[in-house]
Amino acid sequence: MSEQNGNGNGHNEEKAEEPQGLVYPCDFPLKMFGKNNLHFIAAVDNVVEEFIPREDWSSTKTTPSKNGNYVSYTIVIIARDREQLDKVCAAVTNCPEVIMAL
Repeated sequence: MSEQNGNGNGHNEEKAEEPQGLVYPCDFPLKMFGKNNLHFIAAVDNVVEEFIPREDWSSTKTTPSKNGNYVSYTIVIIARDREQLDKVCAAVTNCPEVIMAL
């Protein structure tokens, strides 16, 4: 049995018209984990600001770990294009204060 998309010919013509991946500009959450101290937050802020101006930060959120030793830090940015997003993600991942980035 072949799958059909409703146009009766068995071809998926509509799929070619759908956008692939993200559509820019878009909100994009950068989530990092590190030691629960102000140095971690400041380091991440400095790295992100190199690529994303503060006016393009939609929100920030910190969530401490159960024992309070670590913290997750999420910055929702307005990503303007793929190149900008790739650069900021690489920079955050390479930040020495960041244990893990998503």
